[in-house]
Amino acid sequence: MFESISFFRIMKIGFVNFWRNFWLSLAATIVMTVTLVIFSTLLLVFVLTNYSIHTIQNTVDVSVYFKIGLAEDQIVKIKDDISQDPRIKEVDYVSAAQAFDSFKAAHQGDPLITESLNELTENPLPATLHIKTYNLGDYPAIAQNLESDQYKNSIDKVNFEDNRLVIDRLNKILKFIVTFGLVLVAVFVFIAILVIFNTITLTIYNRKEEVEIMRLVGATNWYIRGPFLTESVLYSIFSTIITGLLFIPVFYKVLPKVIAYVNPQVNIYANSLFHFGYLVLILFVLALLLSVVSTMFAIRKYLKI
Repeated sequence: MFESISFFRIMKIGFVNFWRNFWLSLAATIVMTVTLVIFSTLLLVFVLTNYSIHTIQNTVDVSVYFKIGLAEDQIVKIKDDISQDPRIKEVDYVSAAQAFDSFKAAHQGDPLITESLNELTENPLPATLHIKTYNLGDYPAIAQNLESDQYKNSIDKVNFEDNRLVIDRLNKILKFIVTFGLVLVAVFVFIAILVIFNTITLTIYNRKEEVEIMRLVGATNWYIRGPFLTESVLYSIFSTIITGLLFIPVFYKVLPKVIAYVNPQVNIYANSLFHFGYLVLILFVLALLLSVVSTMFAIRKYLKI
């Protein structure tokens, strides 16, 4: 009973102090909001870029062209053998007949090519395997394995060099974004902690007399510390609300257009990763963690109780 009364009193004092020192509270909230906006922007940029890279990755593969006339059972055996590699996500087999029919259908509007194809006595197109891996970095090793002596009597050509430049660029872009994003987030997290720390420190100095009086009347340590922690929670709540409001148009107007440009067939709202509620929850947890940690550091250093 008494503990619940003390808890509500602590909360009430924290609310009162938050509004009493409005300008200090506003400064701390603005700094936290700026940090959350930067974090949200980096998070969305990272997610979108990573999504775009994986979308492009799905169009990149290693094409294996078999020697013309190779028996289909040998091709199927090689396909099954290659599919055992845990790095490989998918192996798509296109027979020589399927390749010829696809080529013919693609050029049916060109009478010259159609006439030339009709004059052929045999199929000039080879059977092909299209190999996709889980990771871009695995393509060079897969291509090298296919060019080994094990398959040289069956495989005519491994078309990987055409895609090597694209794959290398995609790998570099992804590594740069991960590294740059982590460094930038770390810098602004440090700035946020520093500013909240200084704000709470200044608040402690402004209430020095109040703390002395509470000490003299026998208030417990947590009864004195509680209002400062309540204020830090309020910084988190208000900064999360402001950031969430700022990102509503970004999330529901800008983001769908970007995703539609990258891959028109995807509905981002069908993917839980792009749920707005998750973004707000992540922001609140981050803001709460930063503000509480900063406040605890300030209390331990400057509130001698």
